[in-house]
Amino acid sequence: MSYFERLRQRELIDGPICVAVVGSGFVGRGMIRQLTITDGMTPSVVVNRTTSRAVSSYEAAGWRREEVVVSDDPDTLSAAISDGLPAVSPSPGVLGELSAVDVVVEASGAVEYGSVVCLDALRAGRHVISMNFESDATVGALLRRSADENGVVYTGSDGDQPGVMSRLVDYVQGIGLTVAAAVNCKGFLDVHATPDTIREFAERQKTSLPMTTAFTDGTKMNVENASLANATGLVPERRGMHGVQTTLADALDDFSAVLVNEGVVDYTLGGDFRAGVFVIGRSDNAEVQHYLNYLKMGSGPWHLFFRPWHLVHMETPLSIAKAVLDGQATIAPRLVPVVDVVTIAKRDLVAGEPLDGIGGYTTYGQIDTVENAAGLLPVGLTAHATMVRSVARDRPVTLDDVELDSEAPLVRLRAEQNTLVRDGDTVA
Repeated sequence: MSYFERLRQRELIDGPICVAVVGSGFVGRGMIRQLTITDGMTPSVVVNRTTSRAVSSYEAAGWRREEVVVSDDPDTLSAAISDGLPAVSPSPGVLGELSAVDVVVEASGAVEYGSVVCLDALRAGRHVISMNFESDATVGALLRRSADENGVVYTGSDGDQPGVMSRLVDYVQGIGLTVAAAVNCKGFLDVHATPDTIREFAERQKTSLPMTTAFTDGTKMNVENASLANATGLVPERRGMHGVQTTLADALDDFSAVLVNEGVVDYTLGGDFRAGVFVIGRSDNAEVQHYLNYLKMGSGPWHLFFRPWHLVHMETPLSIAKAVLDGQATIAPRLVPVVDVVTIAKRDLVAGEPLDGIGGYTTYGQIDTVENAAGLLPVGLTAHATMVRSVARDRPVTLDDVELDSEAPLVRLRAEQNTLVRDGDTVA
C-alpha cells in the first residue's frame, strides 16, 4: 500500500497521527493547512511565540477561532488534543509533556530556536521532521545522535530540495548507476543582496525579509546542499560550487565541461528548470547504455534524472508517515559531517561590529568540505558573533576574526558536536 492508503487505514484503526507544528510563518501556515486536509494525521498543536499568528493559521486552514485552545499548561493542551480541538502554545517546552503528540515538525526557520526545539523533542522521545535546514547544517550530526540514543527518527522533510534530491540519489543508485552530481536548480543569485534590496519582492511574495534575502544571496541553497552532502557523502568540487548557467537541454554537456570529479553537489543558475532538481547518473556498462538509450535517456555515459517540482509542506506528510509508521528517515545526516557552510563577508566588515545572522546585511554562506572549512566561522553561528578584526568584502570570516557568545545555546551545541566528532564518532 502507498503511504496515503496506510494513513487512511491508520486513522480507521488507531486514529490520526498527532502532529505538533513549531512555527506558523510562511511554511508553518501552509503545513497546518496540509495536515488538516491529509487523511491519517492532524495538526494537534501549534507552537508559536506570537499565539495570534498560530490561531490565524488554524483559521486559514478551516478551523473556527472559538475552537482553538490557547494555553501554556500541559494539562489544558492535552485535554484539547484528546477532545480533537486545535491547540496553541507559545512555549515549545510543553511538547515533551504532551503524550499524545507523535511527531514534531520544526518549521520556525530560526537557527538557534529550531535547534533547541529539535533537540528537546528528540530527548523527549518524539520523532522530529525538520524543515529547518539551517539548523541541520549547523548541528545536524548532534541531532541525529540524539535521535539514535532516544530510539526516534530525526529527518529532513520530503518536498524540500534536500529531501527530494536525496530520494533521487537513492533511486539513481538503486537502478545501478553511479551518481555524478546532485543538482539544485536556482533561478537568480546576488551574493550581496540585503533586506533592503529585496524588500519589494519579499512583500509581493509575502515571505520574511531574512528568508528571502537568504534565498537571493545563495546561503539557503548552500545550506540545502550541505544537508544533502552530510546525508549522502557527496561533496562540492570547490567552495560555493560551480553554479552552472545552463538549460535542461544542455545540462549534461555543460556540467561535463565543468566538473572534474564525480560524486558532487552543485547547482544550476537560470535556465528553464522552474522549481526542479536533478541527479546526473553514469554507467559505463555497454548493455546498460544500450537500454538507457533505447528508453530515450540519451547515449550516455551521463544521464539526467529531472524532477520539475518540489512541493515543500505539501509533501511533508510523506516524511511524517515514513517516520511514524516505519521508523525511517527521508534524509538524515551522518554522524560525521563531510561539509560545512562557511561565512563570507557581504561587505567590508570592521572590528567591533556584530554580525546579523543568515539573511542579513553582513554575510552570506558557501558550502565547502570540512577540511577546507577548518578554522572558518560556520554561517549558522553568525547571529552570535562580533568582529574583532576587519575582513574585506567577499573574503571568508575565520573563527579568529570574531568573538562568539559562548553562552548562546547554539554556540554550545555546536561545540558539543565538534567534541563528539573530534573524539571519533562514527557513521551509524
